[in-house]
Amino acid sequence: MTKLVLVRHALTIDNQSKRLSGHIDSVVSEVGIKQIEKLTKYLDGIHIDKIYTTTSSRTKDTVKDVAKKKGIEIIEKETLKEISFGDFEGITFDDIKKNYPEEFNSMIEKGYEYRYPNGESLIDSFIRVSNEVKEIINMDKGKTILICSHGGTIRNIISYLVSGSYKYHWNFKIDNASVSILEVEDGFAVIDSMNNTSFINN
Repeated sequence: MTKLVLVRHALTIDNQSKRLSGHIDSVVSEVGIKQIEKLTKYLDGIHIDKIYTTTSSRTKDTVKDVAKKKGIEIIEKETLKEISFGDFEGITFDDIKKNYPEEFNSMIEKGYEYRYPNGESLIDSFIRVSNEVKEIINMDKGKTILICSHGGTIRNIISYLVSGSYKYHWNFKIDNASVSILEVEDGFAVIDSMNNTSFINN
């Protein structure tokens, strides 16, 4: 059995201001720093064999203390990054609705197939992420793997593992600094826990 420990990065400045930050970087906020402290303590009690992050500093910063404590080298994967919002990186959905009404309407109409200008569609990001996760599971079979990534990426991973499709993407709530655990064996995935933030709220 392979176990995936999926961690969303801690709260960032852009998260607080509701700005789209897919491929651009965003600094962890003061609240996020406190989340990291509690997350690190919580993960002390979980055995981990390997740690993957994206190339974004917010994912690396979230688990760097975990990696240090456990003596594990972080493996960075560009393919695990959030969806690329293209030209809309760094702005809010309200900005898009106000300044780019045609794009906003297209976003609503096309749904999963909508591609951000010079960016990705949700389907694009699903294919990218699912291919990478498939490779990681095959390579690290039987191990406990921590993946620290982004909300959209984690939704893609879970949707892929439980259904093989992107269509359940929005059925999963993934909060900042949350932990979701899946057990995978012979291509069959079971959700052990989902969006756990109890260690932060206690």
